[in-house]
Amino acid sequence: MLQRLRRLRPLLGSAALVALPVLATAADSPGSTPWPTGAPPTDAQLAALVDDALGLLSLERFEEFRESKEKGEDSGHSTVFQEDIDAGRYNADELFALGDAVFGHEFRAADGYADVQAVVPGRRIHDGSRGALDTFSCAGCHSVGGPNGAGAATQNAYLFGDGSHQSSTVIRNSPPVLGLGMVQALAREMSLDLQRARDAALDQAEASGDSVLIQLRTKGVEFGTLTARPNGSVDASEVTGIDADLIVKPFGWKGQFPDLRRAIEDAARVHFGIQSGPQTELHRDGPMPELLGDGPDWWDPDADGVQRELEEGSLTATAIYLATLEVPTIVPPSSAALRDRWAHGDALFDEVGCADCHTRSLGLVSTLWNEVPDTTGAAPFVVALFHDGEEPKGTPKVNLFSDLKRHDMGPELADPHTDTDHPNIGAQTWLTRPLWGLAESPPYLHDGRAATIPDAILAHGGEGEDSRDRFAALPASDQSDLHVFLLSLSRAPKLRAPL
Repeated sequence: MLQRLRRLRPLLGSAALVALPVLATAADSPGSTPWPTGAPPTDAQLAALVDDALGLLSLERFEEFRESKEKGEDSGHSTVFQEDIDAGRYNADELFALGDAVFGHEFRAADGYADVQAVVPGRRIHDGSRGALDTFSCAGCHSVGGPNGAGAATQNAYLFGDGSHQSSTVIRNSPPVLGLGMVQALAREMSLDLQRARDAALDQAEASGDSVLIQLRTKGVEFGTLTARPNGSVDASEVTGIDADLIVKPFGWKGQFPDLRRAIEDAARVHFGIQSGPQTELHRDGPMPELLGDGPDWWDPDADGVQRELEEGSLTATAIYLATLEVPTIVPPSSAALRDRWAHGDALFDEVGCADCHTRSLGLVSTLWNEVPDTTGAAPFVVALFHDGEEPKGTPKVNLFSDLKRHDMGPELADPHTDTDHPNIGAQTWLTRPLWGLAESPPYLHDGRAATIPDAILAHGGEGEDSRDRFAALPASDQSDLHVFLLSLSRAPKLRAPL
């Protein structure tokens, strides 16, 4: 089996190596050991790095040639069957490599690319919930700042429109996808905390015969109050920043998706017209023509002649890949003078109130994640978050800089209309974006309207208005110091090889 780590390429060329002041990892591969920050590689490490790079580049070139000779060969590298995963035929490193292949795969008509019922080739304006053709691969919109990074402003997606006019759409810029395994696990633990508190209150209300009011709080984050009634019902009208189901949904600009499986599945459908096997099985049991189409066959709802366009196993592999990518890190400036300004900016982050929503860290209890299949009923694939995949991994004190909560950010940041697929989330309601990796992910905000970090701060409104005003009132030198600190929220420098 050919395993492509498309995104894991060291940089070739001694001139470029000399120009890099910080080298972070000995090899961009799962389980690689980091070098000490600021220390260059040894000659032996460098030789191994170059050998790996040449091997990966040769393999990728070979695969391109083979695809030209044997059409469909490339798709074979990104097709994984859930039954094979269930049977234990892959380990974590192999699933990482397969998920990487899916993430980098350029979908084409033979894969089911494009929805012939709803998508016009070349059209960027989406028509309702069915999506449009924004790119050919996941990697195509996640590359700013390095592999798995953010999207450029030119890669914005124009969602939920009328198919013709940009003014009818809600605009989305692609966020980076680093450290998502930690985010997913944190959200799951927070959800369980909140639901346990609700269930305990229901038990107490039933036993006492009186309603019970509880404060919803987990990992230091407040989600309002909930009233449990003796009859087993709850009043969730005072719950804030989360849905009434008390499930923290950390993915999507508005916090729509609880886990990576659902976020990947939605992105494939919306941006490529690629439908997953689990989605079509749901469609069989409860038709969703507004999302998938009304073709005569449930297994091919978009009627493009291709079924199971994204195998469940491919969905699982991609979720595991994203869950085990590197974790962003803090890279302070090396200059002593800038270090002083960085330290001052660090303090200002709290003083102006940024940390009120961009919570510096959340504590992760479990080091394992269970990736549960949708349709086979098999045991989950257990992911070791601090072992599997890429370095660096961070620590159980996850420096996320987010409370994973939704906030009203005021009318200036509001969408022109609500998310058609999630009408319960207000047009001016947004999930607190994690700030880790911030320096490498311009442009900023949901639609990429802010070219710089200060521009993004000054665009805050609603619940962020007080912090914005405190930032705006700072002397220019203090604003610069806070900017210096925020620029240290980065990712580990790595050596990469361009094609």
